[in-house]
Amino acid sequence: MNQSRREPTREELQAMAYVDGELDGDERRAFEARMSAEPALGREVAELRGLALMARGMAPPEPTDHEWERLRSGAVHRVGSRLGLFGLGSGALALLALALWSLLSGEASLPLKLAVSALASGALILFAVVLRSRLAQLPYDPYTKVQR
Repeated sequence: MNQSRREPTREELQAMAYVDGELDGDERRAFEARMSAEPALGREVAELRGLALMARGMAPPEPTDHEWERLRSGAVHRVGSRLGLFGLGSGALALLALALWSLLSGEASLPLKLAVSALASGALILFAVVLRSRLAQLPYDPYTKVQR
């Protein structure tokens, strides 16, 4: 089955955006007015909605709670996560202690001082940005009221 691929037209892209709920209020109202005047456009939107439903139906099911719990309680997960966290934590603490000792003893070169300062400030900035975005998105999270 060798079909030629082509780029979607502007109308097709707009129909896809309408089905996906990506059009703002004015664009959506204008597109709905066009659909009522153009039956072919309405049929295309209906077809796209059917494709969206079919695609959602083909998604693999998520593991159930008991499957997640089984994976979490397995020996590989328990031992592996503990070893990984221990290695990561001890390595970070050792690196931090070495850097602080070098800085406080005065033996640290300017590049080391700059590197440690950049690392610490970068980590703090990333933490602040992630925390701010998480807190800002919390009111819009549809899963906050879902109990597992």
